[in-house]
Amino acid sequence: MNKSEAFLFLDRIARGIALIFGESCETIIHDFSEDGIMTNAAIYNGGVSGRTAGSHNGILDASLVDTSQIQKIGTNDIVNQLVHLKNGRIVKSSTFFLTGEDYILALGINYEITLMTQMEHFLSSVTSDSGDLFCTMSENKQSDADLLAQIFDQTLSRLGVPVSDMKKQDRFSLVAFLKEQDYFRLQRSVRYVAEQLKVSKYTIYKYLKELDDNN
Repeated sequence: MNKSEAFLFLDRIARGIALIFGESCETIIHDFSEDGIMTNAAIYNGGVSGRTAGSHNGILDASLVDTSQIQKIGTNDIVNQLVHLKNGRIVKSSTFFLTGEDYILALGINYEITLMTQMEHFLSSVTSDSGDLFCTMSENKQSDADLLAQIFDQTLSRLGVPVSDMKKQDRFSLVAFLKEQDYFRLQRSVRYVAEQLKVSKYTIYKYLKELDDNN
């Protein structure tokens, strides 16, 4: 493959990738010529880095890139690198080299991820927490017995039906509310609820199984 054929091949790939991934994806063909200067021979969606065809600056915005830099790093592909551009944009950059007897060409792909990075920080902030509420309550210097009684009484108040007036559906609803709060992670919780509702532990376990089966 001579230089002209190699360039046309890379140009087709660059154009196709830019079309597939849209304006956030810059593709560029670098030509390291015999005079030692890198030229950006073709570029698509150049607005990502602000470069144009015929320019000589690299993705790191150096004013001039020459082959001495290539000699230092070699022509091994450079893949999936993070770059902070001077225009404030963030891109993931890859460069793939194609060498022949009398040429060195490279295909650069620079995908802008500025918005995705901002969203990642936003989501991280929104989903952060100071701890698990259940664990915090459990560690709040309360005995298990006190915590069992406190959560049970609060949930019973939420249901609004006295234990003496409860029917089966009321008891089932109370157990469901307690389960939503991870109440049954506490030790002796099944026994405590059974005693308060004046039913057997088997009945409470049966309610819990029904709830699990319905989920």
